[in-house]
Amino acid sequence: MKIITVTNQKGGVGKTTTASSLFAGLSMMGKKTLAIDLDPQCNLSYCYKADTSKPSIKNVFKGEIKLSEAIQQTSTGDFIQSDKSLNNIMQELNAIDQVYKLSKVLKEVSDKYDYVIIDTPPALSPLTINALVASTSVIIPVQADSFSMQGAEALAETIQGIRDVNKDLEISGVLLVRYKGRAGLAQHMNEQFIKFANMFETKVFETKIRDAIAVQESQLARQSIFEYNPKSNVALDYANFIKELING
Repeated sequence: MKIITVTNQKGGVGKTTTASSLFAGLSMMGKKTLAIDLDPQCNLSYCYKADTSKPSIKNVFKGEIKLSEAIQQTSTGDFIQSDKSLNNIMQELNAIDQVYKLSKVLKEVSDKYDYVIIDTPPALSPLTINALVASTSVIIPVQADSFSMQGAEALAETIQGIRDVNKDLEISGVLLVRYKGRAGLAQHMNEQFIKFANMFETKVFETKIRDAIAVQESQLARQSIFEYNPKSNVALDYANFIKELING
């Protein structure tokens, strides 16, 4: 089971859209996939119309239920919703569980799924640490600007420290989103991200996710980009990205 965390310590960089598209795209390819929303903002849960009357990852972290009891079936695949009070719950956990809780509970489903996709909050917190410690790989979505670069650099340094307790963790790559290829700044930042990737022994994905209004429209419709407009440029970009990810 491959566990992929989608994260960046800067918000507004297409993190949840990337997690959603990865979840939907892998499921469409016939992969057994579980998505977990670890972001208390619950954006991914909203996108997949999670039933808020049912248990969430909060109940799993509190030890009230097993992980399997929090799984909801959606048209895309299996899903575990977040909770707005999740940060508070993390503060109640002991020091070990603030680091290892997710890793421990995921063992319950290790023979059931091909992929687990984790969406995280846009900050370094016990939730993000839990995701990274449990994961086999990380995808860092960024925009072509200096703030995204700063967030990626801070995250990469964090990952270097996480590898002390999770030696299997790798940075699968940096994914440029909302990309405007003809813009001089975009091309310049792409070169900067390549230098960054080389420094941390990873890569910038060849596939770039183009800027498109279809992303905002799909969020409004509460659908993945593949459900909302599978022929849009951004859907084609995400499909190519997933193929690139799987093929290495």
